[in-house]
Amino acid sequence: MAKVLVIGCGNVGSVGLRKMVQWPRIFSEIYVVTRTTEKSFKVKKAILEKFPGIFNIHKADVSNFVGLVKILGLVKPDLVVHWGHPYDNLTIMDACIEFGVNYIDTACYEERDKYGFSHERQWLRSDAFENKKLLALLGCGFDPGVTNIFSAYARDYLFDEVHTIDILDCNAGTKNVKFAPNFDPELNLRELILPVKFWQKGDWQERGRIFDLDAGHFPFKFPETGVVSSPYLMYHEEMESIIKHMPHLKRIRFWMTFSKEYLTYLRVLYNVGLTRIDPVDYEGAKIVPVKFLDAILPKGEEFNQSYRGKTCIGCLISGVKGGKKKVIFIYNVKKHEDAFEETGGNAIGYTTAIPTVTAARLILEGKWGKGVYGVRNTEDSVFDSRVFLNDLAVMGLPWKIVQLKEIPAPLRRNY
Repeated sequence: MAKVLVIGCGNVGSVGLRKMVQWPRIFSEIYVVTRTTEKSFKVKKAILEKFPGIFNIHKADVSNFVGLVKILGLVKPDLVVHWGHPYDNLTIMDACIEFGVNYIDTACYEERDKYGFSHERQWLRSDAFENKKLLALLGCGFDPGVTNIFSAYARDYLFDEVHTIDILDCNAGTKNVKFAPNFDPELNLRELILPVKFWQKGDWQERGRIFDLDAGHFPFKFPETGVVSSPYLMYHEEMESIIKHMPHLKRIRFWMTFSKEYLTYLRVLYNVGLTRIDPVDYEGAKIVPVKFLDAILPKGEEFNQSYRGKTCIGCLISGVKGGKKKVIFIYNVKKHEDAFEETGGNAIGYTTAIPTVTAARLILEGKWGKGVYGVRNTEDSVFDSRVFLNDLAVMGLPWKIVQLKEIPAPLRRNY
């Protein structure tokens, strides 16, 4: 029996809340903090019709440290789960230190007025959490999160040495809108226009952008999706932490599938300045272009029900075992229709939220991370990757391992 304070009720948070209430023995009291209450009350109403329980909503600005500490004092939660904007990570972490409560998030910190993201400023708070015997678990979605744990599972149980990791993220689904990011449009667009980066032989390599006409990509048949998709090389945050926990690693890259149509939209938006994050003057008012886009683009609740198809996310890992070369693909597949039927969301939100709920459940039960303090990422060797992955399957995200004869030819290329 535990009290949980949840921050955020968007595409990910609403899915996660609907999952939490299915485990009332663990999540006995849920308190949601949100800036806007309209959607939260709709989610609450839908949840309580199926799962009667204690579910309260607090309207607050979580970037306000004093106000957030006050709410923590009123609720006295056993755990804070942050599904809101990563802009607020540092403030929320500081409030957790001040009050004395464990913390979980799904995305690393980024500044509102600066492109890019990094764990560095969150990692700097590790001593403060450790001194109070608290745990801050970072990036516990799917990617980052489960992809980190797939890598750790390979390191701990399947290989003697892991040499290369290619993280492959495929959304083979279709929906009833032409162009709409699958989660927060502002955050998604800010991420997708960043320069491509990957890590090789101890150094970061930088390329152009994913919407460049010569961007690195290749055709790949993702298991169980029934289609051949084109994953594009891009930068993703889990690489920043994985390289610190894989002693024999020689290369790590991240790939995500996009249609040519989607990338054309993205290229045009970037070139005309609509992905800018600085304010511009418009008829006497200050407008941030990407926030304007966020306001007019379709949101998940407008297209989730129409989604058809599957996601497939996994890690293609090579290395050695017993002196012999070994290559595996460890992955999960999730149907959009199943995600909607269970939680009202899509497979993107589902695969992000359920790992967080899994970790929260295991931590509250004392089955994972017991006695672990400080700021940690999910691939840290202090956590047993097998325990997490076994429970993840129970929670709705089963996974498989396929052994390959060799690394597929496109992934043996230099990009």
